[in-house]
Amino acid sequence: MTTIERLDTHGYTWCHGSEVEREDDDEVVLRSRLRDSLAQRYSDLPAGPLAEAVAKLSRPEGVDPLRRNLAFHQLLTRGFEVRVEHADGRVEHRHIHAIDWETPEANEFLVVNQLGIRGKNDRRPDVLVYVNGLPLVLFELKNPYSDVPTVDDALNQIQHYIHDIPQLFEFNAFTIVSDGVHTLHGVWTSNEEWYAPWKSIDGRKVEPGTTGSMKVLIEGLFPKDRLLSYVRDFIAFEEANEKLTKKAAKYHQFFAVRFAAEKTKQAVLAGKDKRIGVIWHTTGSGKSLSMAFLVGILRRMRELENPSFVIQVDRNDLDDQLHDQFVAVRSLVGAVQHAESVSELRSLLRTEGGEVIFTTIEKFRLRDGETSHEVLSPRPNIIVIADEAHRSQYGFLQGYARYLSEALPNAHRLGFTGTPVSFSGADTEDVFGTLIHTYDIKQSQEDKATVPIYYSPRMVKLHLGHNDVDSALKEITENAEEFDQAELERRKSRWAALAAAAGAEERVKKLAADLLAHFLDRTATLKGKAMIVAMTRANCVRLYDALRALPNSPEIKVVMTGDLGKDPKEWSEAGHLTTKTQRDAIKKRMIDPDDPLKMVIVCDMWLTGTDIPCLHTLYIDKPMRGHNMIQAISRVNRVFRDKPHGLIVDYIGIGDELREATNRYSKGGGQGEPAPDIEEKARPLFLQCLGDIRKLLPEAQAAQAPKWRGLSRIDVEDLYAFAYGFLAEDEERKDDYLQTELRLTSAFLLVKHLDDCRVHADEVIFYQRVRKQLSKATPGRKPKRDLEVAVRDLVDDSVESEGVVDIFKSVGIEKADISILDDKFLQTFKDRKHENLRLKLLEQLLLDEIHRRQKQNLAKAKSFRELLEKTLQRYHSRIIDAATVVQEMIKLRKELGASEARAKLLGLAEDELAFYDALSENAESLYQQPFLSDLVHEVVQTIKRNLKVDWTEPHRDDVRAAIRAAVKRVLRRKGVKPEDFEPFMEKFMAQAEALYAEWPLAA
Repeated sequence: MTTIERLDTHGYTWCHGSEVEREDDDEVVLRSRLRDSLAQRYSDLPAGPLAEAVAKLSRPEGVDPLRRNLAFHQLLTRGFEVRVEHADGRVEHRHIHAIDWETPEANEFLVVNQLGIRGKNDRRPDVLVYVNGLPLVLFELKNPYSDVPTVDDALNQIQHYIHDIPQLFEFNAFTIVSDGVHTLHGVWTSNEEWYAPWKSIDGRKVEPGTTGSMKVLIEGLFPKDRLLSYVRDFIAFEEANEKLTKKAAKYHQFFAVRFAAEKTKQAVLAGKDKRIGVIWHTTGSGKSLSMAFLVGILRRMRELENPSFVIQVDRNDLDDQLHDQFVAVRSLVGAVQHAESVSELRSLLRTEGGEVIFTTIEKFRLRDGETSHEVLSPRPNIIVIADEAHRSQYGFLQGYARYLSEALPNAHRLGFTGTPVSFSGADTEDVFGTLIHTYDIKQSQEDKATVPIYYSPRMVKLHLGHNDVDSALKEITENAEEFDQAELERRKSRWAALAAAAGAEERVKKLAADLLAHFLDRTATLKGKAMIVAMTRANCVRLYDALRALPNSPEIKVVMTGDLGKDPKEWSEAGHLTTKTQRDAIKKRMIDPDDPLKMVIVCDMWLTGTDIPCLHTLYIDKPMRGHNMIQAISRVNRVFRDKPHGLIVDYIGIGDELREATNRYSKGGGQGEPAPDIEEKARPLFLQCLGDIRKLLPEAQAAQAPKWRGLSRIDVEDLYAFAYGFLAEDEERKDDYLQTELRLTSAFLLVKHLDDCRVHADEVIFYQRVRKQLSKATPGRKPKRDLEVAVRDLVDDSVESEGVVDIFKSVGIEKADISILDDKFLQTFKDRKHENLRLKLLEQLLLDEIHRRQKQNLAKAKSFRELLEKTLQRYHSRIIDAATVVQEMIKLRKELGASEARAKLLGLAEDELAFYDALSENAESLYQQPFLSDLVHEVVQTIKRNLKVDWTEPHRDDVRAAIRAAVKRVLRRKGVKPEDFEPFMEKFMAQAEALYAEWPLAA
């Protein structure tokens, strides 16, 4: 109720679900409230068109819930037309909006709790927020005063809702989960890694605390105007490669874009200063999507009178990436144009407005014979948005920036940057204006919007004199921010000498051997991929050949363009010279974590704007400096599953440049380090994690953990059993251990090559094995790991066989299955040590068996689980002793095995028995057993005859409808009372979905 009270303070009205008026229990739209809202706002709308509007909003079209969610979102945010026929014969097409966006207070904001919704299984979501009868927000809340249900359980509950009541999510804008400590928001299609806290109320100050709270979220997002703005402007459906993805803004994007939109309006209306300002959001935190949200808002502003947008970048690969992002969300930003040439750019800019034009800065160059750029448009409502606002945009005395200002003399300029390494100077502010919003490395890492990056030097010697190397590196990288790659290559003698030294055969062989060994070692414990940066295209090919010649080399691709007039034909034959289509295909393979392509080698491409989330290592063999280097290393900071960090491995010596960039970043006001040195930062982090996990075990056992290999088998067995038992006894202690062990393993990945850290490997293995066995020893919640995680254990099963302990045998359970539960086992159970651990293992065995049988018999599985939980609760309350618990478990085991005999007695097949049990829970007193048995037999045969492959999938509604119709005919023919049709139908359908979901494999 606290959440409802918080919403009440913002003017929301509360109603209990039992009091809500609906036409049917499976309806989630409150049609009468929607109808009243529309009738009030469109009072002259006749009854027919009004009913049409309600029907259109209540039944969005689409082949699945996500497509219907997209259709509804477009109806909601854009409005739609209804046909109105007047008495005098006139036909009018009226544009209808379900929400009054301009006057938030004119809408009804209703909070409903415990609304029962009929579906595949009936569900009661905790809290729904309705706007004008439309369910836009779902809250799933867990008791903050209980230590068992957590935010993970709330997220899991959402998945059940999606399966059981999918109709709710056709209208859902976003979802909130909370356990009172952690409060997260996200879209219903997202995995848990994309749910995030809301950490600011005003957008300027980040509230204290690392998890976010319900207070901050309600006060920061749920004022009525902000909620409507979020729903309308900050939700995007990306359509790319026939895949639809729903995304929504995080708090830093929401506030930054709103601030920028307001500043843009002020600047255009004022008409004096052409500078709007700068948004500084660290690379990897969603700048591309923020730009799209901003364009979506600005293009709708009446004050801007149909503005044009020039999205301007200074590199082609960044241009492609950003362009593809905008095209994917074209429903938000409108039509997107791409200027492929100087002529096309000039043509596109001579229009009357409304377009989004992508171009690189160099396309504003002069043509032969021109001394200044012609004016392409004098309009003040042209917004130039510069991605990575850096020095290529600063040349107003000469260069492309000057020509852009001549071409668009009244345009307004807005800069986005993730790497303001020159911000301590006045350049950026002079061109784009003051800072609008900042979201730096430190905050993005705390919010888990990006992962930390670490730096590791592994230089391979260059065969030049030491002074020659230093001077060459300095000359090549000096003032790198002021020059593009073409101008850098004019310094040919120095660059060529260094490139030749870097690409020398002996050095390349050493580099390839060290790099491959490092990558194989790293990916043994961290699933993911790598990118290699070489100085020249020739060096890329040499390194590729050297790597592929080594044993155990994974699949590698070179990503570069070619000059067919100059490049060796062998490069084409090997597939190194790629077209854009081919590069897109390679990128798609790199993005797939399971694709065998594990590494790419690049020279200039993909160093900016390319998102490959599973990329965790960047090997650098090319001089870099300033924001170009920060952009490049940020390729490995993307969030991916439980990827703990990205790693920069330096083979040529960019350490000083990295430290200089860090200093300039900090002087510019940014907090956090772009890439701290492993030895300086990761070593103390690992040692701290090691100390933390030692504190979670009793002192005697913690002291033995590093020495386990030297212990006898009996002592090792006792050590493991004690650790399992000690941790399993207390739920909070167990959870602390699981999370601490995950942090320890993640930290060890960074330092395992350091001699003073590698000596702790055996101790880390011990803690990992405790975690593995702990998951077997304790039923219920498991650590946040599954078969698809990034972080792996230090040893595989073949190595682990040395010294491994069978937890079941260690406490006297010789066979790990429920067949051991008999009277003989009860006698051996008494007077054995580790009593609590043994009971937990037995509990796990029974729960696993119940879960296995759940598909066969939902009703029985539920009753068995409840009986087991009640027995264990009595034990923990000291009402019964351990021996009595085992006696009850033996009874349970016998009942679990009795189904075959029962089925035979009732004249049913074993799968039919499940339907009988589901039906007889409430119907056995109304109908005789022979009648029910005969009914079940015929219904099950009818269901099987109508089953189809994938029949439980959302797009197979036709199959489910046919099954329901066939079953209803059987019920009618058999004489079932009409009032029992629907309850019987729900029981039959639920059991059928559980038992035959994988039809015909399960048949």
